[in-house]
Amino acid sequence: MTTLRLIGVVCLLLLTLFGCREHIADNPAAIRAPSTFLWLFPDSSLATGVSKTHLHWWGECQNALIRGYLFSFRIVTPGSTPASRIDTMRYSWTTKTDSTLLFPLDTLYRRFEVVVRGVTSSFRGLPEQSPVRLYPFPYWDRNDNGLFDGGDLRLDDLAGAIDPVGAFQTFPIRNSPPSVFFAPNPNDPAGVLKQPDTTYTAATFAWSSSDPDGNNTLVSYRIALNDTTNPANWLTVPLRDTMVTIVVPRLRSDAVIDAPGATVTADVYAGTFLGRQAIGQLPGLRLDSRNVFFVEVRDVAGEYSPPAVMPSGNDRWYVKRPRAKLLLVSDYVNSDASAALSTYLGALAAVRTGQFTAVDRLDMGQGVTLGDKSSGKVGTLVPPYVDPALIQTFLQYDYVLWYTDQQPSLGVAQLSLFTYMQNGGRVMFSTSFINTIDPRGALRDFAPIDSVSSVDLSPTRVPVPPPVTGDTRIPANYVLLADSTNGTDIYPQLAFNSSPVNHVIFMRPVYRRADARYIYHLQSDPRDRYLGTPNIGVLDGQGRIVFMGVPLHLLNNTEQGMGLTAFFEKALGQFNPVQVVNRRVF
Repeated sequence: MTTLRLIGVVCLLLLTLFGCREHIADNPAAIRAPSTFLWLFPDSSLATGVSKTHLHWWGECQNALIRGYLFSFRIVTPGSTPASRIDTMRYSWTTKTDSTLLFPLDTLYRRFEVVVRGVTSSFRGLPEQSPVRLYPFPYWDRNDNGLFDGGDLRLDDLAGAIDPVGAFQTFPIRNSPPSVFFAPNPNDPAGVLKQPDTTYTAATFAWSSSDPDGNNTLVSYRIALNDTTNPANWLTVPLRDTMVTIVVPRLRSDAVIDAPGATVTADVYAGTFLGRQAIGQLPGLRLDSRNVFFVEVRDVAGEYSPPAVMPSGNDRWYVKRPRAKLLLVSDYVNSDASAALSTYLGALAAVRTGQFTAVDRLDMGQGVTLGDKSSGKVGTLVPPYVDPALIQTFLQYDYVLWYTDQQPSLGVAQLSLFTYMQNGGRVMFSTSFINTIDPRGALRDFAPIDSVSSVDLSPTRVPVPPPVTGDTRIPANYVLLADSTNGTDIYPQLAFNSSPVNHVIFMRPVYRRADARYIYHLQSDPRDRYLGTPNIGVLDGQGRIVFMGVPLHLLNNTEQGMGLTAFFEKALGQFNPVQVVNRRVF
């Protein structure tokens, strides 16, 4: 055993002395060119894919590390020169080994060639995403203009460090169609936008869109009503306009034959009412019938999305033809709602001019309770976009008579009535007030009042016992005294109905704005339940709005006063609105 060990040691010494005549330090091996690989390299061509692709690559070198990669892709067209023959491609320097690619499609189908070339550590590297050209010699194309000129830098050490072949792959790509969808409901962000089941000839639609190929590939929208088979029925809408309102002026709808299903062309506006821009017209709106609205989005490849359709499922959108001069807005959900409506309709129909025998109606309280309204919820017939849809609806009429309960929909009134009046409309607004008094100051945006009394109207009236400036009930037959400061313009006397014994209405005095005048005061109370003769009615200085701080339908007492018909004859006759055809041409 000892002899064998000795022989082994001797052999090892001989090999050390005579077997290695070359030293690595004296004869370093040249760094070999690297090889580059893509994540997938099938034997045959790839199946057609979508334009968004996640690609991986890597490089290998037997005696050096990989510093980074030159990455490029191009559109392959018939007769294209292979990159391996004369490499004129624009490369990007990267140290990453993957990327999500969005191939820029402008047609339905393209073929793209991806090239990745590994670079060894003998090259010093560049800042990430630096543009590099290899023809006629490697250089850093700092100004990215495809020419070697001032400021560019030659990369002589790149030629020997780069994979001379690289990894190539051709991707057949088909355009991915975009999609369009309606916006959330502004009245209920958890729900999808939809129209009330019934509207007049104004409605607002809003939507959004996306594209798997990138939203920058979207070009435009197009919209249509009912019949989409005829190309002439589509209206192209700029990409910036994702909210449009369709409106039929009264002059146009009044001229159409009065029959269910008669069609009329609608004007189309983009944006809110004050910022509106006319962008075209849509044919085929059906009057006194159901309607359907379509919107599609188009991408740069010319492909349209499947349409977003409203209404859908079991929903409906019924469009009523405006016929009257006055729109009666019922924002009243108390138990006597039916009686109140009957009182208004009867009193209006009795006006001697005969112009209010028929009125159009909007039931703003449909689907809500007093509790709902106190929490800000609105009725199902209120358009999701009050501005501009409800404003445009009001502008179909000379007058809006809005009556409400102790929980008025002030947010809706705030957004619509001022603009309506500024554009020629005339308003009568009748309300009462519960303990919470207009916390947002919405009344001052449209009513001719400075404020409303904030007196405590709770049953105990703590800490102030009566008399105070307000009360929760008004006795039967109490009179509204017409203000006589303007002897030539006195309103008719009104009186509360003879039943019930006390009307529970949360009466609060209102205080006029500087440019308005009082038109009614409540008679004094001998029981000292409230102070003086509180102000109840106010007329603004421009004659645009009569504001009543009590429910008008409780004042149709013809024995103690003149009744509502006389009041309507005076108020509506005094308004003298701008003529329909002039006011409604925007």
